[in-house]
Amino acid sequence: MTSPSTYDLRRPRAADAPGFAALHARIWRITYRGLMRESVLEELSAATFLPMWEAIGAAYDEGRVPPDGRELWVATLEQEPAGFLLFGPPREEDAPAPRQLWALNVDPDHHGSGLAQRLLDELLGAGPAYLWVAEGNDRAIRFYRRNGFELDGTRAPDDRDGLVELRMVRPS
Repeated sequence: MTSPSTYDLRRPRAADAPGFAALHARIWRITYRGLMRESVLEELSAATFLPMWEAIGAAYDEGRVPPDGRELWVATLEQEPAGFLLFGPPREEDAPAPRQLWALNVDPDHHGSGLAQRLLDELLGAGPAYLWVAEGNDRAIRFYRRNGFELDGTRAPDDRDGLVELRMVRPS
């Protein structure tokens, strides 16, 4: 088993875009199977996520944070993409906390390695935050509960992809 300290955590670079776009698609196809419409999952590919990864990588290459203020960090193991964390300002005006955890995705091959915990601890840190998690993603819900987040009863169904998101909040 790989130790969490073995992973390199850093800002993404434009050159990382193809590898992380492919990882992003792979994680979604595995994680959201049975939680999201199958037709949507089948259409996901690296090309789906590549523009986002290219834009963010280019911004960091130029020494700036992307314009929306969100911070993206990647984790690699021997230069291979293993996971990523995205956090920043909330998307809702009436957000329950000043920071939103937009994404914490770890390659399923690295589940159980401690990487998700390291990403959360070192990058998001403690303090108030909130996130949206897919209903039925029990593994993620248990992980976030261990880290002080609780479901607040807010649900957001998405008619486009069939996913239902649940909001979890960590108070101060």
